Amino acid sequence: MAADTGFFHLRVGNEWPTFALHDVEITPDGALRLVIADPNTNTFAEHAVFRAGPYEAESAETAWYRIQVFTDLFPAGTHVQLFTLTSDSPAQSEAPYTPAADQPFAEPDWQPIPRDQLDGLVSSAAAPYLWIGGLVQSDGQSSPVLRQMRVTYGRDTYLAFLPSVYGRDEEHRDFLERILSLHESVLGDLGDRIETLPRLFDPFAAPSGMHPSWLSWLAGWLAFDLSERWTDAQARENLAKAFELYGLRGTVEGLRRYLKLYANVEARIEEPGRHATLWALGETSTLGFTTVLAPGPAEGAVVGTSATLDQSHLAAGDFGGALFDDVAHRFCVHVYCAELTEPGSLDTVRAVLEREKPAHTEYHLCVIEPRMRVGAQARVGIDAVVAQGLSPMQTGMVLGLSPLAAESVLCLAAEEP
Repeated sequence: MAADTGFFHLRVGNEWPTFALHDVEITPDGALRLVIADPNTNTFAEHAVFRAGPYEAESAETAWYRIQVFTDLFPAGTHVQLFTLTSDSPAQSEAPYTPAADQPFAEPDWQPIPRDQLDGLVSSAAAPYLWIGGLVQSDGQSSPVLRQMRVTYGRDTYLAFLPSVYGRDEEHRDFLERILSLHESVLGDLGDRIETLPRLFDPFAAPSGMHPSWLSWLAGWLAFDLSERWTDAQARENLAKAFELYGLRGTVEGLRRYLKLYANVEARIEEPGRHATLWALGETSTLGFTTVLAPGPAEGAVVGTSATLDQSHLAAGDFGGALFDDVAHRFCVHVYCAELTEPGSLDTVRAVLEREKPAHTEYHLCVIEPRMRVGAQARVGIDAVVAQGLSPMQTGMVLGLSPLAAESVLCLAAEEP
């Protein structure tokens, strides 16, 4: 039941309730289309009819105002014309029509809307019930596709935005509202877009089917790159987290999350400078274990090479350089080769590191492979990776992998002459 002012749509999901269809079918995606009259030639019906209703208003004074049809671009040779009828009763006999006739809505109570006009005014008198008729014509080569229909009621027009003096004259009020409706037809879509503007800034509600995608615009405003490997759902979720990620830029956690997003790797990031400390022999360090010398080139006199003991002197030089200059502003990124499964994954890792690392830092990228190298790669649980064992067939073919037993024979003894 319709209230005094508002609108409703005639298509609900993929169904068209109250529609009686004649040579019109509902497509799998829920649109209305002409039926195929001849499957051999794949030609459509040239004459089709539908009737919808009745639609009820709360009171007899409610004016049925406007009908809009949302459709694809009409192919050449196709036409659609709508008709309206209002009545005081919902009985089917109140809206007679003849589907097979050339003019199926010839009864005088039916009021026509100009042919191919997809946004028309209802000229029928105000009444509790509304009926809608449709005549679809084609040359048989193609068919129009009707996606949705919308009925507006209550005469909620632009007259409400004019001074009240313009609405006092009842004699000319109807004419003025119809004139204003011409402008509303043009500007109404803009008003709807303004009302739905907030959804364009919501990554979970913004449209993505158009080209370019509105998600790309949102990502551009945030300088956030959308990966081509992401699904639509992943792109929306990651874009929603972009502002949070910006708060982590320049940190170990932020860099790790960016690598996970774009390269799909679980990176381990180490900063050698965090473990570089001053030492005091006997207090915080043990000789030979936790004592180190600051790196630096050999300068001045070197005993046995450029100097003689007790006969050479150290030359004054520029001493006092940074103690931990070799590890400061540097970090190491470890990634497992087993995670680099997609083409170009390693290049993606390097691109993310170049883009997201702090500008004053340097990094070393280490790909952890299934091997153990003492002193270089042998930390259990971090970079010690044991490869999968050989198959039994491979085991018998590799020298030294067969276990020795009492019956094992290394070689046959030579026969004595």
